[in-house]
Amino acid sequence: MKKVIIVILTLVVVVGGGRALLKLPVVQDIALDRGTAAIAQRASEGFSESNSLRIFVCGSASPLGMGQAQACIAIVTPEHFYLIDSGAGSTDNINRMGLPTERLQGVLLTHFHSDHIAEIYEVNLGSWVSGRPSPLTVFGPTGVDEVIDGVNASYRLDRIYRTGHHGEALLAPELGVLAHKTIAPGVIFEDGDLKITAYVSEHPPIEPAVGYRFDYKGRSVVVSGDSNVNGDTLEIVDGADLLLHDALSLPTVTALSKAMGTAGLSRQSKIVSDVIDYHASTDSLIELGEQSNVDMVAFYHLVPVPLNTVLEDVFKRGMPDNFLLAEDLMSFELPIDNDEIVVNSP
Repeated sequence: MKKVIIVILTLVVVVGGGRALLKLPVVQDIALDRGTAAIAQRASEGFSESNSLRIFVCGSASPLGMGQAQACIAIVTPEHFYLIDSGAGSTDNINRMGLPTERLQGVLLTHFHSDHIAEIYEVNLGSWVSGRPSPLTVFGPTGVDEVIDGVNASYRLDRIYRTGHHGEALLAPELGVLAHKTIAPGVIFEDGDLKITAYVSEHPPIEPAVGYRFDYKGRSVVVSGDSNVNGDTLEIVDGADLLLHDALSLPTVTALSKAMGTAGLSRQSKIVSDVIDYHASTDSLIELGEQSNVDMVAFYHLVPVPLNTVLEDVFKRGMPDNFLLAEDLMSFELPIDNDEIVVNSP
């Protein structure tokens, strides 16, 4: 009985004084050793490879959104790794998902709004540090040279400092400089079993803006960037397994603009209402699904990101069973040997 009482008292002291114990350096050192060992172990295990065509949501938000990263989608096969856009906050999600940045082959930009290009250099830096063996190429429509030349110029000193600190053997200076390639609608290249096709997006007054289709061993995914639904959209999604398309909740945006106007925020009301005409409404995307044979549609670049279940339900009004709202850290797996689409929620 005496031993039982001692054990109980010990538990009371440990549980009740847990916070106090964590103030002790010896306890902190134990926690630090165990925590860093776990992090290192996970890093050493590397990325879990698969024979499937895989899609990772690194950023699902638009500028009208909080709590999620801005636009970024990763496309991964056993031989390939490309990013579509690189919005603010997306690099953190790339790291959290443990994507194999050391073999990142390119970034494909849909257009040059800030929420699609904000972290190009962060992606470049992360993959450079991870050991990417060649310069990272950024693909995009006319104007990509101006954007990438500007990024390279802005971070020139950063590259010099990092190479000077870590040494050229670890961070070869030529691998820190971004390359760029201007693309036009059509097949932009074929790399083994992967074919990437660019198509025209409708995002006025931006011209050109593009989206991309990836075909790999009989499976396919289309990523829109920012666009209204148009004839090019209908054509490119023909036979696709998965479409990730920017989506705008018209009831929510209309109500938000009206509320801002009533509150005397006329400037903000105008800016919010302006986004309506160059993003696809949920109704137009549902109609697209009815007119095409795409198997699954995932809304991303959500305008706005729903902050609660009520707004989420508003966003989902009329959505068929094969539609869903994407969120950060979600992924999709398209196995090569069947038509299944595996959705992995975060």
